[in-house]
Amino acid sequence: MPRKLLDTVQKMEAQEAIKAAEKKDKEKSDVKKPIEKIISREGQKDKQISAKINMQVFNAFTKINRIQGLSNNSAINMIITKYVRENKSLLDEDDYI
Repeated sequence: MPRKLLDTVQKMEAQEAIKAAEKKDKEKSDVKKPIEKIISREGQKDKQISAKINMQVFNAFTKINRIQGLSNNSAINMIITKYVRENKSLLDEDDYI
């Protein structure tokens, strides 16, 4: 009789270990990469820009933004918006948001 109880406990432990491993695998597959998190936000900004900039210019840009209380991202968004506004005549009406 004790042997059957031990076998039963071992089977239960093995099943629990399998369930834990399956759960861990599922959690790993559910984890999104950072860029996927940015892109998958519905209705939010979903474009990302990468630029190589001279370090001295970047430091000056950052310092100016801090003085004005802006983030670099906000300043870049303002620059892009101004550029589009000034050049929207080049676009068809359907292309402009």
